[in-house]
Amino acid sequence: MTRPSQWPQVKLDEVCQVILGQSPPGSTYCNTPEGLPFYQGKADFGDVSPTPRVWCVAPKKIAEAGDVLISVRAPVGPTNVASEQCAIGRGLAILRAGDQLDKDFLLACLRKFESSISQMGSGSTFTAITGNQLRELPIPLPPLAEQRLIVARLERQMALVEQARAAAEEMYQNISSLKAAFLREIFG
Repeated sequence: MTRPSQWPQVKLDEVCQVILGQSPPGSTYCNTPEGLPFYQGKADFGDVSPTPRVWCVAPKKIAEAGDVLISVRAPVGPTNVASEQCAIGRGLAILRAGDQLDKDFLLACLRKFESSISQMGSGSTFTAITGNQLRELPIPLPPLAEQRLIVARLERQMALVEQARAAAEEMYQNISSLKAAFLREIFG
């Protein structure tokens, strides 16, 4: 494995397609599943993938399942992954990884540098970054095989973190139950 200091830095648009969102006319929006799920910004984001609240029958910009979605305004930087084909408004951009870039590695990089990306935002009413700022965003580019090894290691470590979180939650529930039982015993 090469060291991170040896990885070349490339502009985002050199290794992935950057597609800025565009909002269709409001008359094409639906509150029922008709057309494609339509995401307008971070408010639609979940832990990993967005949750549909609005649909659109005449989308302008379409993400494919597996594309990385990034919030480009208010707030700038948060990411999600499209779980299905969906439409995006101008608060988001689609990042479609090319042949040299593993999409999960891209997602990990964006999440690692989210605060730096956020600081790039400007604006008086709400913060936003421009398409050019996003396209020129530097990211590290280790060899593809190494990217995949890094992602696999991150996934293993995150699984351990999740196990620890679940164990801590279970311990908290047990402590709460013991406390309640103790109080019942004392005050009968």
